[in-house]
Amino acid sequence: MSAGDAVAGSGREAARLGYEHTRELAARDAAHRAHRERLLLLCADALDGFDRLLADGADRDAAAYRRHLRLLAAELESGLRGEGLEPIGVVGERADPATHHVVEVRPSGSAGEDEVVEVVRRGYGDRGRLLRPAHVVVAVPGPRPGRDGAQAENSEGERE
Repeated sequence: MSAGDAVAGSGREAARLGYEHTRELAARDAAHRAHRERLLLLCADALDGFDRLLADGADRDAAAYRRHLRLLAAELESGLRGEGLEPIGVVGERADPATHHVVEVRPSGSAGEDEVVEVVRRGYGDRGRLLRPAHVVVAVPGPRPGRDGAQAENSEGERE
């Protein structure tokens, strides 16, 4: 094998690798476009539902309006979950500094320490990657203040 044959062979190999790389990039780009189109259509369907809801108005039947609104939200959330969206932040779970941002701390006689007692804004992840932390209110041990700001009393008249 001559030096010229070796150069020609390496040139063909480089061309083949370049071609394969270009094909992989084109396939990845097509998959990304298809995924983006699915998300846009999902959002468009939700917007159509909101348009119908707003056209009907809440004046006639407020309960039906709320049901329809909850249905639209559930459909949108279900579709986004199908695309990998993971809601974060549930009342009763323990706050995790990696996925929760504590915006307030409340004394509680019944909830455990660092237990989420209110979700101010849900957080979201995408296939295990954090997109946005949940903003939560957590409990700390201590007496719950009563309605007038004083400590609440239990059924035996003792202060909590």
